[in-house]
Amino acid sequence: MFVTIGELRHRVTVERAATEVDDAGNLLTTEWQPVFTTWAKVLPYSATIKDGATEQAPEVGYRIAMRYRTDILVTDRLRWEGKTLLLVAPPYGKDGKREYLILEAKELVEDG
Repeated sequence: MFVTIGELRHRVTVERAATEVDDAGNLLTTEWQPVFTTWAKVLPYSATIKDGATEQAPEVGYRIAMRYRTDILVTDRLRWEGKTLLLVAPPYGKDGKREYLILEAKELVEDG
C-alpha cells in the first residue's frame, strides 16, 4: 500500500467500548465512546459473501492507513462515513517503520 501524507483525506473516528461489571461479575459493554478522530486513507480491497448454515452475511474488507500511533487496540472499532468497521488484525507499521500505521477491518453489510 503506497501512502503519502496528501492522501490522508478521510476522517476516521476510533471508538472503544465502555464496560461495566454486573452483579454476577460479568463484563458488559454499555456503549462505544470516541477515543480520537484522525485523517486516514481508506481503501476497500475485498468483498465476500459468507454463507453460513442458515444465512448469508455479505462482508467488505478495508485497509486503512493513518499516521503512526500506539494507542489503538484490536478490540476498538472505526467509524467512517456512517459505516462501522471492525478490526480483524492487530495494527502494524507500514514497511516495518513508524511512519504510517496500517489497519485491516471489515464491514458487515446488512440487507435492507
